[in-house]
Amino acid sequence: MARILVTGNATIDHIVDLAAYPREDSEGRALGSDTRPGGNAANTAAILAQAGHQVDLAAVVAEGHAGDRLLELLAARGIGVERCVRRPGRTPTSWILRSRATGSRTIVHDRELPELDAGAFREEGLAGYDWFHFEGRNPGRLPALLRAVRRVAVDQPVSLELEKPREGIESSLRLADVLMFSSGWARAHGRSEPEAFIAGTARARPGAVQTLTWGDRGAWVAQHGRVTHCAPRAGLQVRDSLGAGDTFNAGLIHALISGEPPETALERAVRLAERKLQRAGLDGLFGPVAR
Repeated sequence: MARILVTGNATIDHIVDLAAYPREDSEGRALGSDTRPGGNAANTAAILAQAGHQVDLAAVVAEGHAGDRLLELLAARGIGVERCVRRPGRTPTSWILRSRATGSRTIVHDRELPELDAGAFREEGLAGYDWFHFEGRNPGRLPALLRAVRRVAVDQPVSLELEKPREGIESSLRLADVLMFSSGWARAHGRSEPEAFIAGTARARPGAVQTLTWGDRGAWVAQHGRVTHCAPRAGLQVRDSLGAGDTFNAGLIHALISGEPPETALERAVRLAERKLQRAGLDGLFGPVAR
């Protein structure tokens, strides 16, 4: 299996399961609760570790007991944390309400911690990785992190997740080989139809592998002028959508680094995300993925 470096955010997630999303100023009883590590990068890293890869996480973790606990939780999921750096501040924390009625999740996030900068991103040992994945955040510092990887990479792919539009982040797109767009990103850039968006990005970067996820409309991949769509399975019952996008990204990386062509990798990523949607949490996702 491959050595993969994932760079981005790591949080502690407090998840509360509810029968349905509550009305404002109401009181109710939870069906259950859980505390676990979260954040886009940490979730993607955990799923790739499940697939058998050797995965390290580069993230900022707060000093103190809560940060210690977060590192313990990450390590317990098979993630290497030696490239995480400690800084004064509060551990990023998310409070998540998960509806059993719809499978939706509502997230309230608290962060008071500096982002990872190039000075803390050690170039030593980077050449030994087979793949580099970046969460699309921190636009002021992200290009420097990507360039640090580019200085040592020979032919290792660099992927970039683009979930939320952030001012200035477009300058980082040209530094990645695999671009993972969300429907929210496309809509923020004036595209309400996925086919039009992916066709436009394919023309702008024809050599890059580019994906677009669009919920119940499925996902697309484009490279070298060829656009492929993968539809979702009919009748899919959504139990938990938390981390579905991170699961898709991990599934795509796993398939591509295993030598699958983009079209096959897209289908495998969609089916893995569907498996995740039908269960609570991220554990036990890997195994034979139905075609």
